[in-house]
Amino acid sequence: MKDIRVYPAYPSDLDVLGSFMKLEEYLRRCNFEEAESAYCPKIKYNLEVSSTRTLIADSFHEFIDLLRQFPQSLPIHIHGHFINKKKKQVTVIVSLIKSRLIVTIESNDLNIISAFHEKAKEFFQASNPLENEEKPVSRYGLKKTIFLAHRFDEAGNEICSRLNTFLKGLGFDVKEGAGYEARNIPEKVTRKIKEQDIFICLVTPGDSSWILSEASTAKVLNKYMIIVSQMGIEFSKGILGQDYEYLEFPDENIEKIYSKLLYALPS
Repeated sequence: MKDIRVYPAYPSDLDVLGSFMKLEEYLRRCNFEEAESAYCPKIKYNLEVSSTRTLIADSFHEFIDLLRQFPQSLPIHIHGHFINKKKKQVTVIVSLIKSRLIVTIESNDLNIISAFHEKAKEFFQASNPLENEEKPVSRYGLKKTIFLAHRFDEAGNEICSRLNTFLKGLGFDVKEGAGYEARNIPEKVTRKIKEQDIFICLVTPGDSSWILSEASTAKVLNKYMIIVSQMGIEFSKGILGQDYEYLEFPDENIEKIYSKLLYALPS
């Protein structure tokens, strides 16, 4: 199997020679020896010394020697095969260019692939700013399952009951928090939120701190979120980011937003 990872960021003053020497030392510590060039016709060790000169080494060791002499070489492309005493094999492909680092590790052992990638990321001080970027949750492809968070006072229960009836009439499976009202969400409620694809937060007058806690849990679980709020109520949405639908209804007349809610829900 093959795992290719692209890193758009690495230090502009990266010690390139030092990075490849660390990779060489790691291979040695793991008892990997370089396969002969006849093993694979793709084996190569290329250094571009200048726009008019490229050096091609015959082995990883020779490549390191050339890099010592020309430490400013860029781009660099290497493709090497290595085998240890247990006959485990790994292919290491590294392309280091000015704008990014591309590392490809190939092996039939997933643990070896993961370990080499972690070390390559460490040795080259590479990062991918987009790696942890949150992707907006789409309403398309979701199951018709909803967790409905609301206040468990008289007004909250009454409005929720009407909304619940409407949602079930559309064929949705609806679960609620069973009357828990605490800042720390019980495991039972967290499990219910996790089981449902959609999270609807019904905001009515009164203390909504536990509803906000449930919404925060839904955000961490990357649920498709809809906030349905009675007009004029302050609700701290800041910690939830911006990836949610927000609908407001007048007074206690929640039916006024049913048409908009239909659009926000998966069909």
